[in-house]
Amino acid sequence: MSAILTALVILGCSSDDSPATGPFARRGYYVTLMRMPTYDLADWRRIVDGIRDDGGNTVLLWVGGAFRSAQYPITWRYNADHENVRKDFVRDLIDHAHGRGIKVLLGFTPFGYDGVNQYPLEHPEARAMGKDGRPAAAFGIGCWGYNLCPSRPESLQFMLRYARELAFDFYPNADGLLIESSDYAICHCKECGEHFFEREFAFVRQISEELWARKPDATIVVFPHYFSGAQVPGFGVRAARLPFDPRWSLVFTPHSANPEPALIKRARSSLWWDDSPSLRRPRDIAAGARKARDLGVTGYVPSLEAFTYVATEAEEGQPWLKGKRQVPLGFGWLRPGDEPFDELPMRVNRVAYREFSRNPDLPFEAYREILGRELFGASSTAQAVDDALELQAIFSTERTWSQPSPLASPDRVRAMKERGELSARKQADYRAALGRLRAIERRHREPRSPGERELARIARWVLDRWDKEALGLLGEP
Repeated sequence: MSAILTALVILGCSSDDSPATGPFARRGYYVTLMRMPTYDLADWRRIVDGIRDDGGNTVLLWVGGAFRSAQYPITWRYNADHENVRKDFVRDLIDHAHGRGIKVLLGFTPFGYDGVNQYPLEHPEARAMGKDGRPAAAFGIGCWGYNLCPSRPESLQFMLRYARELAFDFYPNADGLLIESSDYAICHCKECGEHFFEREFAFVRQISEELWARKPDATIVVFPHYFSGAQVPGFGVRAARLPFDPRWSLVFTPHSANPEPALIKRARSSLWWDDSPSLRRPRDIAAGARKARDLGVTGYVPSLEAFTYVATEAEEGQPWLKGKRQVPLGFGWLRPGDEPFDELPMRVNRVAYREFSRNPDLPFEAYREILGRELFGASSTAQAVDDALELQAIFSTERTWSQPSPLASPDRVRAMKERGELSARKQADYRAALGRLRAIERRHREPRSPGERELARIARWVLDRWDKEALGLLGEP
């Protein structure tokens, strides 16, 4: 989970075993609040309202690094301009979510990622070791720092104090925690190594017991790495085989936490996460819903992430991003404080999530009909729906967590050319896509609905990025 995991998870409106329309008792999204510093409480209330509109009853809200810790100011200093650091509002946001029938799980990563990875800047002795026997290299998404060694007593003490402050002092009205195990690095010191997940589990076990003692019905979502004994993707070590408490809920992901059918049956609840609403297309969302249904999990809570931080490093190895504010979902017409989830290309994906999470077997043609009614009303046509899907595809083409689609960013194409990555095939594909976009803009110059007006406006915005010099990058005269 791109720091799936790095996020706020907004979870279900009722108890874990409550009935829900469709196969999933839990529906909602994984949201990385800490990487969205420009949005205030009013913006977040609108986001939560939209989640409810999408049939959501749960939010995984990643807040590590985005609250004003009194004990550890280093954890938020990098994020001092974040609206929640400046005017702490998440407790009010949780109350608003509860009023809309949504549960909120507070997300963070033990011993790594946003906020936590700043601790070694002041305490280098807590820094994890890499496979080469040297201190771990810096890493991050927006927040760059170092993962910690869980075998060191000071690391465990820090994690416990930080998590207690988050859950008990700042946001005791939350419904539980998402404890997202790192997907990018572990510690390879002699005390950790093959036993890393046993060491990490000491923290997971203790903070879980402390939260359940205060709030017995709290939902605590953890990864299967402490219980399955299976190979952990990307790390070259096996998961631990420790006792599983059925009060825990589990989350599984395509890239870092393989599904474990036996554990799914024992868990209080279970979630499937993927990146399809944030990065992909409606057919991918439909496939994610079918995957979750076939796994037998009780919830489908994919990513809804849109970053707005200013990059201080070369994110994803791209120097051209350094010093620039992230463009949420590539929607460059938005001002920094404008949330992107109601824009037409994202509405295409949100309708897909709402409909396919209710019915994973919904025929795609039926989804198209629903989408047409919602975007274009009585004037909907098959062509207009095709154009909406094409526009959404323009923005999802090759988009990454940190880089907008090349079709919406000549700067990215320029960087690709400088790195020798702009092949003749890519040039031709991009030229063809821009040709389709010109046709969309022409078709909707005299719109019959607000939806068609939006199609024309956004198509025009993209085309306006491509001046003569930029088109030259694609081999156009």
